[in-house]
Amino acid sequence: MEERRIWILPEFLASQIAAGEVVQRPESVVKELVENALDAQAATVAVTVHGAGKRLVHVVDDGCGMSRADVELCIRRHATSKVRTLEDLHRICTLGFRGEALASIAAVSQLEIRTRRPEDAIGWRLLAEPETEPRIEPWAGDKGTQVLVRNLFYNVPARRKFLRSDLTEFRLIADTMTRFVLGHLGVRFLLSDERALLFDVPPGTLTERFAALFGEELAQRMLPVEAEYEGFRVWGLIGHPECARPSRTQQFWFVNRRWVHHKGLSHAVYTAYEQLLESGMYPVFVLHLEVDPERVDVNVHPQKHEVKFDDERQAFAAVLRAVSEALGRHHLAPTVALAQDPVVVERLGRGESLVVNRLTGEVLAPEQIPSRRWTGQGVGHRTPGTSPRESPLFSVGVPAVFTELEQPVRCWQLHNTYIFWETPEGVRIVDQHVAHERVLYERFRRQWDTGERLPQRLLLPLALRLEPSTYALLEEFAELLTRLGFELEWETGREVRLAAVPAALPAGQEERVVTELLAALHEYRQLPRRTSVEEHLLATLACKAAIKAGQPLSEHEIRQLLRELQQCTLPFVCPHGRPVVIELTREELDRLFERR
Repeated sequence: MEERRIWILPEFLASQIAAGEVVQRPESVVKELVENALDAQAATVAVTVHGAGKRLVHVVDDGCGMSRADVELCIRRHATSKVRTLEDLHRICTLGFRGEALASIAAVSQLEIRTRRPEDAIGWRLLAEPETEPRIEPWAGDKGTQVLVRNLFYNVPARRKFLRSDLTEFRLIADTMTRFVLGHLGVRFLLSDERALLFDVPPGTLTERFAALFGEELAQRMLPVEAEYEGFRVWGLIGHPECARPSRTQQFWFVNRRWVHHKGLSHAVYTAYEQLLESGMYPVFVLHLEVDPERVDVNVHPQKHEVKFDDERQAFAAVLRAVSEALGRHHLAPTVALAQDPVVVERLGRGESLVVNRLTGEVLAPEQIPSRRWTGQGVGHRTPGTSPRESPLFSVGVPAVFTELEQPVRCWQLHNTYIFWETPEGVRIVDQHVAHERVLYERFRRQWDTGERLPQRLLLPLALRLEPSTYALLEEFAELLTRLGFELEWETGREVRLAAVPAALPAGQEERVVTELLAALHEYRQLPRRTSVEEHLLATLACKAAIKAGQPLSEHEIRQLLRELQQCTLPFVCPHGRPVVIELTREELDRLFERR
């Protein structure tokens, strides 16, 4: 008999492999079960997790429930009530449709389902474990469905080992529940862990729900959006430019009530805000796009996080027009033209001497520099159209620029932003914010390395009420913040009291700095792995605490800043790699006035 090398996998092994695509972590279980509840027309969905979902995920809904025949089939692979024909697949109106979620969950956990339809006098209870025959028995309970997932990945220890800490896993669950709250306004959502109820959000408007999650103050700064273009209806809320954040954490896209990632739609929003935001700042928004289901393909990602449109350009134009009109109604943006496709250009700065990675503040050795992208041009010379601020790599010169300051020399401020002083060769210019950022970064770095803490206690502790995911994030990084000089007092629910802050923080800016630090930490894992979390935290804190552009300084304050900068180990670049000081020589100034 001829030897075989191809085999049919056993059913339990095939199910575990399939589960790897659908169930990656406890958050995946919560997402799939809540989607099933919403597809069952539930008016209330309650989620309880123990051990950040590793020990237990319990989802309760008051939806339509299941019959005994449905219970028998529901944990089999590709069993679904939502798709029957190829035409159904081309016009998906439900959140789930593949019939993989319950089968995948049952393959890697101890699963219990309790369910009863409103028209039935008695319901049914299913108990299932991997590699065993499921049991079904009568159950007397309320209408709707309860799903209990215990000991996730207990039979796949390799998968369980790669889960993050409980705080991180719970934060991901809270993020997912936040999206459901913003995406399904007519459903009451509850989230709790073994310690407390985190939120209970009743049905309401998008503004009411946004306020419940992110606070009334921010909600009052949101602008309504409502527009329709070529069959695409766009509605929701966008933030006033003054509400912009240093990260994308408060950006939400929903397509036919499904939360999605879509770079094209987000880029349309950024284009509308293009002239309104500082570099590195991102708008806050919660936007819904509604379109005929036949015009959007949701079957392009295992977790259904991505979609494709039949006309991506029209979708982009609809969003751009809707957001621009909303900004224009508040006199914040000019009318936009949609005649041309958007163009995204990657730019690289050019120079010599010292090359710095602006994401990490790391000085790169010559062999680390991609030579084909660099030329041997001198400091201060760049190819037209390039911008060193927009490149991860750029160069600055490193002459001894501070020696003149040891002599009596006049310094002055321009536009309350730049510090000038004359030299025998020309003039030198310092960006006061970037300079102070470098000074504070090195001060914080020394305190971190030595374990020294210099907290400044607040006269009255500042109460911070945080959304669940941010509260979990603060718990996760509380030890690092304490090492920096923050002192936190934990209250019940989602409230934290800020009792002390690092002494360098400007008075009255404590809440803003903490909020921006948390936003930066939320983005941390998207940075290159060479950047440690403490390095990122120190650089972000230095940036937020530094004096700002437009802040007037006395001559004494100017000289004090320059003296502190002179004592830094790397005074020529900020922690993010931006140049601190530039020099214009007499020759360069003369060339600017030569006859063309």
